[in-house]
Amino acid sequence: MTVKFPKTHYGDIMDDITDMILLKKDSKEHTAPNDTKKLEIDKLVDEFSEQRRFDNIKEATISNDNDRIRVFLRYIYYTLNKTPETLTNRDYMAFFTYVKRERNCSDNTVNKYFKLLKVFYRLMKFKNFSDFVVESKERKRFSRFDIKHYDAIDEDTLNQVLVKLLKSNSGTKIRDATFIRLLWDTGCRVSEACNLTYSASDLNKGVFKLTHTKTKQDRTVVCSKETLKLLNYFLQHDPDNSPEDHLFKSANGAKLNKYTLSARFRNIVKELKKDGTVPKNQWLVIHSLRHGRAVDLLNKGVSIDVVKEYLGHASIETTLIYSHSTERKNKMLDQISKIL
Repeated sequence: MTVKFPKTHYGDIMDDITDMILLKKDSKEHTAPNDTKKLEIDKLVDEFSEQRRFDNIKEATISNDNDRIRVFLRYIYYTLNKTPETLTNRDYMAFFTYVKRERNCSDNTVNKYFKLLKVFYRLMKFKNFSDFVVESKERKRFSRFDIKHYDAIDEDTLNQVLVKLLKSNSGTKIRDATFIRLLWDTGCRVSEACNLTYSASDLNKGVFKLTHTKTKQDRTVVCSKETLKLLNYFLQHDPDNSPEDHLFKSANGAKLNKYTLSARFRNIVKELKKDGTVPKNQWLVIHSLRHGRAVDLLNKGVSIDVVKEYLGHASIETTLIYSHSTERKNKMLDQISKIL
């Protein structure tokens, strides 16, 4: 059987697979029966798992993160002969050098270790990692991976994407176009739109309650009259429309997979770049719709506090990124040039 991985995460998946497949150098990790260090590692991992389950983290995420935590714990217990609470900044540097050079991990994967250790030390109430975090921030060790600099899409480019989609021979083009329009209006994350059910959707007023959000806080969003009309047209012949049924479904009736639309959007952008319709240096992904909505609302004078709440940002600093975006700066320069 051939297993297909989502292309959007292909690099990360290959990092993990490579990490599992390659033979590792001897790092003094040999364990004996009833090894006390192994027992301590297992105890820490179990406690970390319990904390994260209490925080409603998905089991798949917990399992993947535990694999990385074990790499960290085995290294410090067997190679450094230390425990998490006794490590120094020099020890952390040694660990990150180890995962990068000896385990051949990419910069992106090394950054995942860094973020995970911040969570681990916070939940386990160990204080000694904080100095390394501060030092790393000052020296900008991991900062270039903190924000994914996708370009924000504008209305003209979005229309070009939709036209290309509607001219295709795809049997799901109405569904996909409706989904994309709803993303643009609401500023939803793709997963949030995939999770929409009939009970969470007021199809008369165009009001939607988003649950299972990234910040774990429900919020309400709205769509335009045009999008609402399109959505009702798309849903009018849906036989599975009970309160708990999803608005957007796959061919077999299951909830639509977010990677399906992500891949579709990416392929259309590639075609538009080949046509010369979209500049080749623009990095547009389906998440660019959310970025575009933030920039558009700010350009229309909506206060940054309102944009923060509408998009469901945990911090105002995230929203501020859009207020200083390249797209807004370019528009500002155009406006200034006209009055000079």
